Amino acid sequence: MSVLANNKRQLTLIYNSQSSLGKQTLGYVESADDKIQAVDISKTKLGDTVWVSIADGLNKPLEALLDTDIPDVPDVKTSDFDTDDWLKLLKKNPALLQKPIAINGQKYLQITTPSEALKFFEVDSAGLKKNRLGQEPTISSRSGEDTFI
Repeated sequence: MSVLANNKRQLTLIYNSQSSLGKQTLGYVESADDKIQAVDISKTKLGDTVWVSIADGLNKPLEALLDTDIPDVPDVKTSDFDTDDWLKLLKKNPALLQKPIAINGQKYLQITTPSEALKFFEVDSAGLKKNRLGQEPTISSRSGEDTFI
């Protein structure tokens, strides 16, 4: 059972704003119409239980979520680390999370390219919801800020 809200209408992006992939992915995700909860771990600390739940949702060990080849992070012998050690290292070095994590209901994905977030959250590249085959696309402005060419 997850400690995170698992509402299909709630899109959650856990990212690090110090990572270029994190910043780019946030921009892509913000184009979705759905409510988005973006959590920047360089500014907001997540609890240990949340991290363990995320790793479980991704079916990966916690260390597989992290990039330990970051120049700003001191070299540490990690071969003997257990989950508690990885959690401590992540708390002190949020830059270890280079690949954002997208959550939508019970679905989890660690993003490797910003466009993956669009597919995961089912958003077209123009920021429009995908229509079913045969439905007409939205081609008119829905707000004063939309522009169509």
